[in-house]
Amino acid sequence: MNLAVKKIELINWLTKQDEAMINKIDNLRKSSIEKVYSSRMSDSLGSKLKRSESDIKAGRMHSQDEVESYFNSKFGQ
Repeated sequence: MNLAVKKIELINWLTKQDEAMINKIDNLRKSSIEKVYSSRMSDSLGSKLKRSESDIKAGRMHSQDEVESYFNSKFGQ
């Protein structure tokens, strides 16, 4: 059985599944994507990402407009 046939069969099977099963499959998909990105991400990039997420949760962020206004005031445009 070739890959295209397997994909079609899987899609047909998915159409008959309930929401709980779809959610399990979606979580599996997300987990595998996260593992791929984690394995490719350097330690320094990973720590920067964690720090950024912490800053967002703590409200330490600025809008695009605020950033543009800041740089326009410093460097003029």
